[in-house]
Amino acid sequence: MQALYAFRQADVSNQQLAIDGIDDLFQPDLNSMEPQNKRQLEGYRKLAGLLFEEGVTTEQPARDDDAPSKVLKAANDGLAFYRIRTKKDRQHLAQMLLKQVNGIYDDYLLVLQLLVELGHVARIDRERQYRNVDEVPFPFESDLNDNTVIQALADHQPLKNEVVRHNISWTDDLPFVRKALREAFKTDETYRAYCAQKTHTQEEDQALAQHVLRTLIFKHETIRDHLAEIDLSWIENSEVVRGLAIRTLKSVHSPTGLQLEALTDDWEEDELFLNTLYEKSLENDADYEQLLVDQLQNWDVDRVAILDKIILKLALCELLSFPNIPVKVTINEYIELAKAYSTPKSGKFVNGILDNISEKLMASGRLRKSGRGLLDNK
Repeated sequence: MQALYAFRQADVSNQQLAIDGIDDLFQPDLNSMEPQNKRQLEGYRKLAGLLFEEGVTTEQPARDDDAPSKVLKAANDGLAFYRIRTKKDRQHLAQMLLKQVNGIYDDYLLVLQLLVELGHVARIDRERQYRNVDEVPFPFESDLNDNTVIQALADHQPLKNEVVRHNISWTDDLPFVRKALREAFKTDETYRAYCAQKTHTQEEDQALAQHVLRTLIFKHETIRDHLAEIDLSWIENSEVVRGLAIRTLKSVHSPTGLQLEALTDDWEEDELFLNTLYEKSLENDADYEQLLVDQLQNWDVDRVAILDKIILKLALCELLSFPNIPVKVTINEYIELAKAYSTPKSGKFVNGILDNISEKLMASGRLRKSGRGLLDNK
């Protein structure tokens, strides 16, 4: 959705840049000693702009047997510029789409490594010989670094390898880690109570690690806000990252021991899904636009919120391009997307439109499901 929104914005910008270039070609030459026919230049400018816009719509070269050659050239040069820029933007955003998804895994590693670094800083803080006279007394019978879950993370070679491979490090951000320990951990009653004990059971270690993750890492504003500054997609990513990290910590005391989580069960299949959904949404945009026009006969389609249109077209693409995904699953997913990112009424709007269009597509035989896609469609 975000990639398609960015592409639409880039497309409008590219058209405007091309039109600006055409306009510049037909401005009076103020340095010329020759008389300038401003009325003729203005006519050429308007005609070249119209031919350009027609070429964008038809995806064909500009043609007009009556147009002067300079006008046709200007329109076609503008179209060439526009198409080259748009193709590059389309490819770039496809790459960024996959990079953003993989960024979820980077955030997951970042959180695990933060726990390790917090353990190191907690140990250094405990071993300090001198303290400020105004420092609030803290129980140092133990610290985060004593926690067997944190120790397991610090000693886990696969995590070390992944952190290096993905270039994850808190080395340049240690002032923040110390601040997080001071403002979030040392003021937290659960952590203070843990540090007041010399020894802990596995259950107590696991409970503390889960508390730190769920309550301090993901909810305390000092840490949460800093993570959001590092990754602008943190708010969207955090729920998935949280689930991955919780399962990782739980695995420490499981029979198999600490296991890192994979981002998906089958990345190749998911990558194919993402690429297909993105490309087919763009390739079949005119078709999906017409389906919406036919459905919204009493609406001005141009007045539908741009995100709603993108969400509806993505849903249509998924309905028509992925026969193994049940209709209800698709509709429900895009209703939630509309609720989260578009207007307050978008959820109901998207629900009604998709229900009606899906019924018409099934009745016409165009929407066909197979395998898992047949589940819950009745």
